[in-house]
Amino acid sequence: MEPTINNLIQHEKVQQVLHDVPSQFRRFTPEDLRGFFITGQLEEYQAGDEIISEGDDEIQSAWLIADGDLSVWKEDVEIAPLGTGDFIGEEFLFTRGSRIATIKANSNVVMIRFEKNTVIDFFRTRPERVFKIFIMNLLEVQQRRIRAMNSKVARLQRKLFELNPGNVS
Repeated sequence: MEPTINNLIQHEKVQQVLHDVPSQFRRFTPEDLRGFFITGQLEEYQAGDEIISEGDDEIQSAWLIADGDLSVWKEDVEIAPLGTGDFIGEEFLFTRGSRIATIKANSNVVMIRFEKNTVIDFFRTRPERVFKIFIMNLLEVQQRRIRAMNSKVARLQRKLFELNPGNVS
């Protein structure tokens, strides 16, 4: 992992993400968006780096991909691609469990890492509606992911049935 870059908001890739607001931050005011972003730390990874390992300790952080391509792996099977604007580990505010998947960089990646306590402190300084907006946005993103995974499971079940009719449950 590369050292943290101090001028987070000034970074070219962060400026681009601020301009093309990710779904998780829809309906944030520009001031709230900038305020949230400056709670983070910029991190850079190289292609092939493992950023999160399945089973890692208690979830205390999340990342926003500012630039690059990653993939989600479960039990050594690639299950989903991730890219610029995607948020990883959004459950960090609500769970005490361990990481449920591995995240690997497919290219050089620039990400913003957010720590649970810092984000909670940020929301404490804002009107309650900002936290509600964030939660509603996260729920929408999660619903899209669930729908996509359900479609993928259905396609795989169909393929399995076509290959071996009568043996798929």
